[in-house]
This record gives sequence, C-alpha cells and structure tokens, in this order.
Amino acid sequence: MLKFFYRILILIVLLAGIAEIVLRVKYGFCNSPLYISDPDFEYVYAPNQDVKRFGYALRTNRFSMRNEEVLPTDSLVILLIGDSVVNGGSLTDQDSIASTIMEKWFLRDFKTRVRVLNISAGSWGPDNIAAYLKKYGTFQAKLMCLVTSSHDAHDIMSHQSPVGIDPGMPDKQYKVALYELWDRYGWMFFYFYDTLFSSPKTDQSQQNNPPDSTKTESVKQTELNNAGIRKPGLVFNPGYEQLYELAREQSIPLFIYLHPEISEIESGRFNDQGEEIIDFARSRNIRLVNELQLGISTKLYRNMDVVHYNSQGQVFMANNLYPLFQEYLKFKR
Repeated sequence: MLKFFYRILILIVLLAGIAEIVLRVKYGFCNSPLYISDPDFEYVYAPNQDVKRFGYALRTNRFSMRNEEVLPTDSLVILLIGDSVVNGGSLTDQDSIASTIMEKWFLRDFKTRVRVLNISAGSWGPDNIAAYLKKYGTFQAKLMCLVTSSHDAHDIMSHQSPVGIDPGMPDKQYKVALYELWDRYGWMFFYFYDTLFSSPKTDQSQQNNPPDSTKTESVKQTELNNAGIRKPGLVFNPGYEQLYELAREQSIPLFIYLHPEISEIESGRFNDQGEEIIDFARSRNIRLVNELQLGISTKLYRNMDVVHYNSQGQVFMANNLYPLFQEYLKFKR
C-alpha cells in the first residue's frame, strides 16, 4: 500500500513538472505583460516590455505604448487612442494590431516613416486617455483618432488602480505557472462545469413573449439598451470634452471611430449610450465614423467575446482608418 502511494505521488509530481514546463514554454505563463499604477490615469502597461504570451508577442516603449520607441526625428505622428479594442492585449500579436499594420503600410506605399502611436489600455475611458496626454503630451501629432464604444460613455475613472489586485493586471511575475493558471483562469473551470452539468431552466416568461419580429420598435430599443456592457457612471464621460478641447487648443484634427458591441451589430443600431456619443460628436462638429455602416461582422470578433477584434478585425479597422489617415495627412498614391 505504501509503495502504491509513493508511485502515485511520483506520478503527480512528474505530471505537475511536465505541466509547469508546457505552461511556461508553450503558453508564456510566468511571462505576463505587467502593469503599473499611475495617479493621473489609474494604470497602463509597464514600459519597456518585450514578452511572449500564448504565442503572441507584446512590446511596449518607454511611454507604455504598444509601439517601437518614439524618436525625436518622428515628424509625422498620428495618435490612435482608445481601450483594449485598440490595444489588442496579450491575445493579439504586436504585428497584428492595427497601429503596427498601418505604420508598415505607410512605409511600403509612401517610403515615409509615419508613426501611428497606440495609446491605450484595457478598460480605459476617454478620461484616462485625456489624463495620459496631459501628462506626456501629444508627441507633435498631426492627427488624433479616438476609437470608442458605447460603454465608454459612462466609463468614468475611479482613481482606484486594480494593478496588483486584479489577477489580470499583475505588477510582478508569478513564480509558479500552475499557480498562475489557477489564480487567473480557475473561474473558467467553474464556468464550464456549470455550463455542462447544470440543468437548463425554462423561462416561462420567454414562452409567453411574442417572437422578435412582432415586437415594437420601442421594445427592441429597450432590449438593446439593456444588452451588452453597461458601466456605472452617472454622467457622460468628461474625457470626450477634454480630448476635444486638447485637440482644438493644439490645432490637431480629431475624429471619432465608433466601434459596436456584438449586440449592436445584431440589432443594426447603437444603444442609448452609443447615441450619447453620436450626439456629442454632432454637437461639437466632430467627424464620426460609424462602423456599423462599414460592413462590420461578428466574424471579426474573438470567440466568446462581445467587443474585441480578432486579428482579421484588426485588419478591418486598419483598412477603414488607413485611407482616412492619408486624407488628413494629404498623402496621395
């Protein structure tokens, strides 16, 4: 019996060792992108990183941008600003994010170095972005493009940094890959367990409701307004106005690229918070690019995700923005 116990123990240790190696070498565990806190804009990627996670490269420069270093000789600069949609996160390779793609296209098509600076972080709102630009400046930008979504309208800074508290925003590397797997992704086990083994419940209220085709427009709009990501802010995010004023004071053309959530693609319209952004742009005479009018498809989103592009989606955004950037910078083929 004791010999059997030792064999089982050795097997467990062996399997744990193999799992530890696989998690580190193949999936980049214990090599996560790190974050730093900031008193002005809450948090951002730590500067000067070069990591590989889940097979995807992620690099930041000294300003925490997902770009190569900004040089004094960079005279043609575009600010591509936003949240995780722009940033891509650790599930998008550095060469697959729209900012990198467009820099390569400019160099290929016009033999000119044009910087498309990726100033972004996951769950940033426009007020985070405005605070970043007030702190570091606008890098002599010739153009500013804000990529935003409906939920940003009320995503207001709390100045309570989650860095080092939220497992998804570590400030130091884990030392054991198996512990990182459990600490950061253990919730997925419970999610799939509930999905596979919990008995589905019949919603009697749904049985009594008429099919979607018979619902009034007001009912459809109410359902859309309640769908998707909802942030708790009680007022319209002040960052939109701050970015507008910053661009106006420095004579930088600003336009807004409005990116929908999947629920908005399915309904063909933006929800009430998206409409607030549209109304703001209209009231300030800011050019707004409505992605719903550009043929956006749910196939361009990550699996099991409501807002983030996959790599094809990043190319889609780049294809839409590139001719606009040419227009503003007066590049002609």
